[in-house]
Amino acid sequence: MLKSPPTTPDLAVSVDIKFPDAEVFGVKLVNGRPTQSVLDFTNNETEPVQISLIGGVLTTLQPLPPGAHPSMAIVRNLTSARYGIEIPAGTQQSLPYAFTTDMNPQDLRLQIVAIVQSQEGLIYQLQAYNSTVSVVEAPTSIFDPQMYVDSSLLFLPANR
Repeated sequence: MLKSPPTTPDLAVSVDIKFPDAEVFGVKLVNGRPTQSVLDFTNNETEPVQISLIGGVLTTLQPLPPGAHPSMAIVRNLTSARYGIEIPAGTQQSLPYAFTTDMNPQDLRLQIVAIVQSQEGLIYQLQAYNSTVSVVEAPTSIFDPQMYVDSSLLFLPANR
């Protein structure tokens, strides 16, 4: 008789994410500027848990061709941040996570996950965010002195 494989119990830890600089119309990833987020963890376990790592990925919104491996959707892996912070049972902890983009403006899916370890050493992946975001260029200003640099001055002939 075949036995079903053991199942891993659900971890009673929840995570909510906030993007302090987000606009009313959603999250925009401004090229060259760090995108700041704050992950709020609530540990409803009877024992402490450890937040080991937070990381993310940007994926295309386009459907993949039949038979394509899901990794083909990845446009960019984001920087992962190691934490190693223990959250005692029944408490809440907020952790910052930031990343920077430098890519063509486009709409993508942003997925942010946290890797959590229980006291028994079991590893869990908690999804903090999974939604569409827009990658945009930094706004330019008429007060930006770089807009007025004459490119012909960049190649001055050397004095002989």
